[in-house]
Amino acid sequence: MQIGDLAKRGGVSVQTVRYYERYGLLDKPERKPSRYRIYGEEDVKRLRFILHSKTLGFTLDEIKQILALRKKQSCPCGEVRRIGEERLKELENQIQQLTAFHHELARAVQQWQQVPDEAPAGDAICILIERTMNQARDGSGPAERNKNRWHLKKVKSTNVRNRNAAARSR
Repeated sequence: MQIGDLAKRGGVSVQTVRYYERYGLLDKPERKPSRYRIYGEEDVKRLRFILHSKTLGFTLDEIKQILALRKKQSCPCGEVRRIGEERLKELENQIQQLTAFHHELARAVQQWQQVPDEAPAGDAICILIERTMNQARDGSGPAERNKNRWHLKKVKSTNVRNRNAAARSR
């Protein structure tokens, strides 16, 4: 089968297949005398493995490492388990942070809904946000108790990994 067929069977673009080859995730295929790439069922299986691994939150570097372990006749399952456990902890942390953020924003929006719109006074930009800032600063609101949870920590999320990997694969 040719590159277009492989891409179609994997549900990706031809450019993605070429990128995965350059990145070392797919083996360099044999070529016809016309220089067309020739792929087989193993390539389809490997492409589907790569794509499914990405949906589980593995980065392309991690997938490459897993494939390299397997190529050395070594079982990559321990490494896969370790990475999966790490991702799960990161995800649980993000869920906690997002839950705290959700509660804080819901509280602010509920408070804002009870205040009529008014023209900003003096150097105010938006009185609603600035009142929320003042509550956080003077410790009168729950924002102070959660001041470090208000902003999401810089944890590389699974979605960010997938978006970055997809952007690199184009």
